[in-house]
Amino acid sequence: MKKYILIFVFGLAYTKCNAQIAFMDTIAHALKGERRAYIGFHNRNTFILSERTRLFGVVGGFDFNEQVKLYAGLYGFGQADETLLTGRLGLTTDTAYRFTSTSNFSLGIDYDFFEWNRISLSVPLQVGIGNVSYDYTKIDRRTPIRTNNFRVVPIETGINAYYELLPWAGIRAGLGYRLNIGKKEVRRLSSPYYNLGLSILLKPLYHDIREAFAE
Repeated sequence: MKKYILIFVFGLAYTKCNAQIAFMDTIAHALKGERRAYIGFHNRNTFILSERTRLFGVVGGFDFNEQVKLYAGLYGFGQADETLLTGRLGLTTDTAYRFTSTSNFSLGIDYDFFEWNRISLSVPLQVGIGNVSYDYTKIDRRTPIRTNNFRVVPIETGINAYYELLPWAGIRAGLGYRLNIGKKEVRRLSSPYYNLGLSILLKPLYHDIREAFAE
Protein backbone atom coordinates (compact mmCIF):
# COMPACT_ATOMS: atom_id res chain seq x y z
CA MET A 1 0.00 0.00 0.00
CA LYS A 2 2.78 2.42 0.93
CA LYS A 3 4.42 1.68 -2.40
CA TYR A 4 1.33 2.82 -4.32
CA ILE A 5 1.04 5.96 -2.20
CA LEU A 6 4.66 6.83 -2.94
CA ILE A 7 4.11 6.22 -6.65
CA PHE A 8 1.04 8.47 -6.55
CA VAL A 9 2.91 11.26 -4.70
CA PHE A 10 5.89 11.13 -7.03
CA GLY A 11 3.52 11.14 -9.99
CA LEU A 12 1.84 14.31 -8.76
CA ALA A 13 5.21 15.94 -8.13
CA TYR A 14 6.42 14.98 -11.62
CA THR A 15 3.25 16.36 -13.23
CA LYS A 16 3.55 19.60 -11.26
CA CYS A 17 7.20 20.04 -12.23
CA ASN A 18 6.38 19.44 -15.90
CA ALA A 19 3.56 21.99 -15.72
CA GLN A 20 5.88 24.57 -14.15
CA ILE A 21 8.55 23.91 -16.77
CA ALA A 22 5.99 24.26 -19.58
CA PHE A 23 4.70 27.50 -18.01
CA MET A 24 8.22 28.97 -17.77
CA ASP A 25 9.00 27.86 -21.33
CA THR A 26 5.84 29.64 -22.55
CA ILE A 27 6.86 32.87 -20.84
CA ALA A 28 10.46 32.60 -22.11
CA HIS A 29 9.18 32.04 -25.67
CA ALA A 30 6.80 35.02 -25.42
CA LEU A 31 9.58 37.33 -24.20
CA LYS A 32 11.51 36.57 -27.40
CA GLY A 33 8.55 37.60 -29.57
CA GLU A 34 7.21 40.95 -30.75
CA ARG A 35 7.34 43.70 -28.14
CA ARG A 36 4.83 46.56 -27.95
CA ALA A 37 4.88 49.44 -25.47
CA TYR A 38 1.65 50.34 -23.71
CA ILE A 39 0.25 52.48 -20.91
CA GLY A 40 -2.74 51.76 -18.71
CA PHE A 41 -4.94 53.41 -16.14
CA HIS A 42 -5.97 51.10 -13.31
CA ASN A 43 -8.15 51.46 -10.27
CA ARG A 44 -8.68 49.14 -7.33
CA ASN A 45 -12.04 49.22 -5.59
CA THR A 46 -11.24 47.84 -2.14
CA PHE A 47 -12.81 47.87 1.30
CA ILE A 48 -10.44 49.62 3.68
CA LEU A 49 -11.47 49.27 7.33
CA SER A 50 -14.95 48.16 6.17
CA GLU A 51 -15.32 51.27 4.00
CA ARG A 52 -15.26 51.19 0.21
CA THR A 53 -12.13 52.96 -1.02
CA ARG A 54 -10.76 53.48 -4.51
CA LEU A 55 -7.08 53.14 -5.28
CA PHE A 56 -5.98 54.76 -8.55
CA GLY A 57 -2.98 53.76 -10.62
CA VAL A 58 -1.11 54.43 -13.83
CA VAL A 59 1.11 51.73 -15.37
CA GLY A 60 3.44 51.44 -18.31
CA GLY A 61 5.39 48.59 -19.81
CA PHE A 62 5.68 46.16 -22.70
CA ASP A 63 3.37 43.54 -24.18
CA PHE A 64 5.40 40.59 -25.44
CA ASN A 65 3.86 38.51 -28.21
CA GLU A 66 0.38 39.49 -26.95
CA GLN A 67 0.77 36.95 -24.16
CA VAL A 68 3.03 38.33 -21.41
CA LYS A 69 3.05 41.88 -20.07
CA LEU A 70 5.80 43.34 -17.90
CA TYR A 71 5.10 46.72 -16.37
CA ALA A 72 5.67 49.21 -13.56
CA GLY A 73 3.01 51.32 -11.88
CA LEU A 74 2.26 54.02 -9.34
CA TYR A 75 -0.80 53.70 -7.09
CA GLY A 76 -2.46 55.86 -4.47
CA PHE A 77 -5.80 56.83 -2.94
CA GLY A 78 -7.85 59.24 -4.99
CA GLN A 79 -9.07 60.64 -1.68
CA ALA A 80 -7.91 59.84 1.85
CA ASP A 81 -10.22 57.50 3.71
CA GLU A 82 -11.88 59.31 6.64
CA THR A 83 -12.99 57.68 9.94
CA LEU A 84 -14.56 59.32 13.00
CA LEU A 85 -13.03 58.01 16.25
CA THR A 86 -14.54 58.33 19.70
CA GLY A 87 -13.03 57.41 23.04
CA ARG A 88 -9.72 56.25 21.56
CA LEU A 89 -6.82 55.85 23.97
CA GLY A 90 -3.63 57.70 23.14
CA LEU A 91 -5.35 60.73 21.60
CA THR A 92 -5.48 64.15 23.23
CA THR A 93 -9.22 64.45 22.64
CA ASP A 94 -12.26 62.17 23.06
CA THR A 95 -13.37 62.67 19.45
CA ALA A 96 -11.07 62.86 16.43
CA TYR A 97 -10.84 62.10 12.74
CA ARG A 98 -8.39 59.64 11.22
CA PHE A 99 -7.41 60.08 7.57
CA THR A 100 -5.84 57.01 5.96
CA SER A 101 -3.79 57.38 2.80
CA THR A 102 -1.40 55.12 0.93
CA SER A 103 0.79 55.15 -2.14
CA ASN A 104 3.14 52.60 -3.66
CA PHE A 105 5.35 51.73 -6.61
CA SER A 106 4.81 48.24 -8.09
CA LEU A 107 6.36 45.90 -10.62
CA GLY A 108 4.07 43.39 -12.29
CA ILE A 109 3.62 40.59 -14.78
CA ASP A 110 0.41 39.63 -16.55
CA TYR A 111 0.15 36.21 -18.23
CA ASP A 112 -2.59 35.54 -20.82
CA PHE A 113 -3.79 31.94 -20.57
CA PHE A 114 -7.00 32.09 -22.68
CA GLU A 115 -8.08 33.92 -25.84
CA TRP A 116 -11.33 33.86 -27.80
CA ASN A 117 -12.18 36.43 -30.47
CA ARG A 118 -11.69 39.83 -28.76
CA ILE A 119 -11.71 38.44 -25.22
CA SER A 120 -8.70 37.25 -23.25
CA LEU A 121 -8.17 36.10 -19.66
CA SER A 122 -4.96 36.59 -17.71
CA VAL A 123 -3.39 36.14 -14.28
CA PRO A 124 -1.61 39.24 -12.88
CA LEU A 125 0.99 39.36 -10.14
CA GLN A 126 2.25 42.62 -8.68
CA VAL A 127 4.76 43.29 -5.91
CA GLY A 128 5.41 46.79 -4.66
CA ILE A 129 6.74 49.00 -1.91
CA GLY A 130 5.20 52.14 -0.51
CA ASN A 131 3.84 54.01 2.47
CA VAL A 132 0.70 54.06 4.61
CA SER A 133 -0.07 57.23 6.54
CA TYR A 134 -2.58 57.81 9.36
CA ASP A 135 -3.27 61.50 10.02
CA TYR A 136 -5.25 62.30 13.18
CA THR A 137 -7.01 65.66 13.54
CA LYS A 138 -9.41 67.22 15.97
CA ILE A 139 -13.13 67.34 15.20
CA ASP A 140 -12.67 70.47 13.04
CA ARG A 141 -10.62 68.33 10.60
CA ARG A 142 -7.93 71.06 10.49
CA THR A 143 -6.12 70.93 13.83
CA PRO A 144 -3.50 68.14 13.68
CA ILE A 145 -2.97 65.74 16.56
CA ARG A 146 -0.35 63.39 15.15
CA THR A 147 0.73 61.46 12.05
CA ASN A 148 1.86 57.82 11.88
CA ASN A 149 3.74 56.53 8.83
CA PHE A 150 4.39 52.86 8.02
CA ARG A 151 6.24 51.03 5.26
CA VAL A 152 4.05 48.68 3.21
CA VAL A 153 4.82 45.87 0.74
CA PRO A 154 1.64 45.21 -1.28
CA ILE A 155 1.27 41.92 -3.18
CA GLU A 156 -1.63 41.57 -5.60
CA THR A 157 -2.92 38.68 -7.67
CA GLY A 158 -6.23 37.60 -9.18
CA ILE A 159 -7.73 37.19 -12.63
CA ASN A 160 -8.28 39.80 -15.36
CA ALA A 161 -10.52 39.88 -18.41
CA TYR A 162 -9.64 42.07 -21.41
CA TYR A 163 -11.97 43.13 -24.23
CA GLU A 164 -10.43 44.68 -27.32
CA LEU A 165 -12.38 47.74 -28.46
CA LEU A 166 -9.88 48.89 -31.09
CA PRO A 167 -6.54 47.52 -32.34
CA TRP A 168 -4.85 49.93 -29.93
CA ALA A 169 -7.24 50.14 -26.95
CA GLY A 170 -9.34 47.90 -24.74
CA ILE A 171 -11.15 47.59 -21.43
CA ARG A 172 -9.67 45.53 -18.61
CA ALA A 173 -11.63 44.29 -15.58
CA GLY A 174 -10.74 41.87 -12.82
CA LEU A 175 -11.06 40.42 -9.36
CA GLY A 176 -8.28 39.78 -6.90
CA TYR A 177 -6.78 40.21 -3.47
CA ARG A 178 -4.39 42.88 -2.22
CA LEU A 179 -2.17 41.59 0.59
CA ASN A 180 -0.31 44.28 2.55
CA ILE A 181 2.81 43.10 4.36
CA GLY A 182 4.07 45.19 7.24
CA LYS A 183 3.11 46.12 10.77
CA LYS A 184 -0.34 45.43 12.22
CA GLU A 185 -1.59 48.87 11.13
CA VAL A 186 -0.59 47.99 7.57
CA ARG A 187 -1.87 44.40 7.48
CA ARG A 188 -5.37 45.52 8.44
CA LEU A 189 -5.63 47.20 5.01
CA SER A 190 -5.42 43.86 3.17
CA SER A 191 -8.66 43.16 1.31
CA PRO A 192 -10.27 41.79 -1.87
CA TYR A 193 -10.59 44.17 -4.81
CA TYR A 194 -12.27 44.54 -8.16
CA ASN A 195 -10.92 46.76 -10.89
CA LEU A 196 -11.80 48.42 -14.17
CA GLY A 197 -9.30 50.12 -16.43
CA LEU A 198 -8.33 51.24 -19.92
CA SER A 199 -5.27 49.91 -21.77
CA ILE A 200 -3.68 51.70 -24.71
CA LEU A 201 -1.10 50.22 -27.10
CA LEU A 202 1.17 53.06 -28.17
CA LYS A 203 2.63 51.64 -31.37
CA PRO A 204 -0.70 50.74 -33.09
CA LEU A 205 -2.12 54.11 -31.94
CA TYR A 206 0.86 55.92 -33.46
CA HIS A 207 0.42 54.07 -36.78
CA ASP A 208 -3.29 54.89 -36.93
CA ILE A 209 -2.66 58.59 -36.26
CA ARG A 210 0.13 58.73 -38.83
CA GLU A 211 -2.05 57.06 -41.47
CA ALA A 212 -4.95 59.41 -40.68
CA PHE A 213 -2.77 62.51 -41.20
CA ALA A 214 -1.19 61.01 -44.32
CA GLU A 215 -4.54 60.72 -46.12
